[in-house]
Amino acid sequence: MHKMRPEFKTILALAFALLYASCIGTGDGDQFASYQRDFLGKTQIGSAITKEIILQNPSTDSVQHIRAINFDTNANPDGHFRIDKVEVGGIAQNPRDKDITIPAGSMLQIFVTYQPLNLNTSIAHFGGWYTGEDEPYVPGKPVEEETAVKMMKELAKGAKGDSDEKEAIHRSMIIAIYDRPQEGMVQIELVGEAVPGPNGEIAGVGGGGDCPADGGILCYKGGFAMELPDIMTTGPKQLEMGGPVVFKLSGNNVEMDLATFPAELLILKGNGPGEPLEGKPISAISLVINGPEGVTATGTFDGTNLNMNGMAFRIRVVLGEITESDINPGLQSAVDFTVKDLTLKTSKPLTNGAITFTIDSTLSQEPSGNPLFDQFLGGTRVVVTMDGMLVIQ
Repeated sequence: MHKMRPEFKTILALAFALLYASCIGTGDGDQFASYQRDFLGKTQIGSAITKEIILQNPSTDSVQHIRAINFDTNANPDGHFRIDKVEVGGIAQNPRDKDITIPAGSMLQIFVTYQPLNLNTSIAHFGGWYTGEDEPYVPGKPVEEETAVKMMKELAKGAKGDSDEKEAIHRSMIIAIYDRPQEGMVQIELVGEAVPGPNGEIAGVGGGGDCPADGGILCYKGGFAMELPDIMTTGPKQLEMGGPVVFKLSGNNVEMDLATFPAELLILKGNGPGEPLEGKPISAISLVINGPEGVTATGTFDGTNLNMNGMAFRIRVVLGEITESDINPGLQSAVDFTVKDLTLKTSKPLTNGAITFTIDSTLSQEPSGNPLFDQFLGGTRVVVTMDGMLVIQ
């Protein structure tokens, strides 16, 4: 028998408290101390699968209120899973909103995508227990727990195998926290099975590496400098690009799937006089900038000038200072928002392979929807300069 970890004692106490609350609740109380497992199926490296997870409000008269939906701490470290969107009865909600209401008889819909990035089986730790150990903690009734433990043992086989295995099991945990009609939470374990890609790939294509060998593309490699003139007195800051930027070329028309735009990291430090965070209660924040999912920019290329409309950047704000190695799709952030309808223009035409692009825009007054961050991000001018080489293939 394994010794109980200290943090598990806290989770166990909470679980018993929630179970007790559910027993004295309004008849549908079990929902507020529940656990479920959702399988997202077998997926090749380089592919993705999306599933809709439904949490029904079975009450005929009680409104449910959720104050948090997110991945449990450290439950998605490699970023194999992501929450694409949240809806209530088909109406879009902000998953980071602390005020999500589910009317009586309606339902909460969580759309989750599984996109395996490697063939390393997860040894996740939920509530202090590690899947792969003999007796994982699974909240639920005795019969349900016995079945779940058996399944977890099966899934954990080979959990400590090498990265060149032929398949891997990935897991994560989403938690939905309720505060009305009673306090409680729903734990949703996500399970996916990863297999090699169609060409034997054992790892997802990251930002690094050379331009792809495909024909009919334009490939940019070079610098990415960002300037926030209103809050940065040191001028443009050159950021390290996570990889090449690829444009699809057809005749004179170009397009870009923004989801392929690599990530960059901008760190703002200092809250003293004249510093970026002057007068703010935090001394450092990290901005992770990359392309959002589901957005395609289009434009033209005449042989020397490339101009595009519909550009967009996803910006995640993390408190404190992080490094490039911390960036992954499942990165926990304080604020996560997208800046859309940007225009990329050629400021120095293509000459001997060299080109310069510029994006110059001003954020809205409330770009993030978070009052704390909008104090210094709202209305800020953002200038991006990309100075590098453009290869036509």
